[in-house]
Amino acid sequence: MFSVPTFQKLHLVIVQEIRNKTGLTISADSDASIRADGTAAVVEGLYQHQNYIQRQLFIQTADEPYLYIHAEELGLPRLGGTRASGTIQATSNIDLTVLAGTKVTDGKGHYWSVVADTQLKANVATVLSVNADQVGASWNFSGSTLLFVSPIAGLAGIATVISISGGSDQEELEDWRARLLERKQLGKDRDRNTDLISKLKEITGIKHVYIYPKRRGLGSLDAAITAVGSPPTLPTQALIKTAQDFLDAEEAFWGDLRIYAPTEQFLNVSAEVSGSSSDLSSVETTIRDYFAELAPAEEYQSAVLTARIMALQYVTDVKLTPSSNVVPIVNWMYTNWIRLGSLAVSQA
Repeated sequence: MFSVPTFQKLHLVIVQEIRNKTGLTISADSDASIRADGTAAVVEGLYQHQNYIQRQLFIQTADEPYLYIHAEELGLPRLGGTRASGTIQATSNIDLTVLAGTKVTDGKGHYWSVVADTQLKANVATVLSVNADQVGASWNFSGSTLLFVSPIAGLAGIATVISISGGSDQEELEDWRARLLERKQLGKDRDRNTDLISKLKEITGIKHVYIYPKRRGLGSLDAAITAVGSPPTLPTQALIKTAQDFLDAEEAFWGDLRIYAPTEQFLNVSAEVSGSSSDLSSVETTIRDYFAELAPAEEYQSAVLTARIMALQYVTDVKLTPSSNVVPIVNWMYTNWIRLGSLAVSQA
């Protein structure tokens, strides 16, 4: 790697050249030394500019504005965010119509709007489709109820949430950089699993892709996808359809290819922690992080989770339930995905 000379080194080289040509004795406060400082500063700036240019030439080191240039060359734009959507149940004590645009809220600054005019019968729970008012993962809702904003007469003010998900933020800069670098390293598309994964990750909202060859028999190739979230969540049917349509439209090598969602297999966990001054919230976070990392078809390993908890400060022992490994069900019909169910952490 080329070694860039320091300012002091540049100054000494210039001063030495002046001495060689004039025979002057140059002190630090002389006119020649001051001029040498100015020249050295300009040369140092030119070196810094060359370093800046060199940094932008490579995906690994390019600044954000120049990544857009690399992305245009590779045909891999940065993924934008998506709006969360889902369904809620509403009830009323009279027949009425809930108009499109009617808003529900969690009371914390997040709003969702009803998609279409919907007729409600008296005392009959009716399903309403809603979309988030803004783009972002913060509008994915995991609670059980939302509040109608200024409900009309007869409409219950509380709505029961069936499911609201699918929202995602703009792609993180380093995630985008990793995709660009992977695409450049892969080169021309071929029939590799990595090519399929790279293609699917071009779709906004997809977090992970897991490839299962011959799942439905010879010649078949299936891909289970998860949706962006913290932790990653199951994809919506709309996202699955988008991914399937995207690949069907591709002039690729894949023939009998099916996109599907894994099946959640919930695991209830309890942990009794020994150790004075041990932080139970850190134990809970460690357990949640472990389950967030599990991929579809990956088994729960109690020894791994126990080791992570034992590595926490002040923890001397832990009694974990389940205490044995749990292998998810995987067959031609189901690809189970172990997820955290209820969690209880207590001091032994």
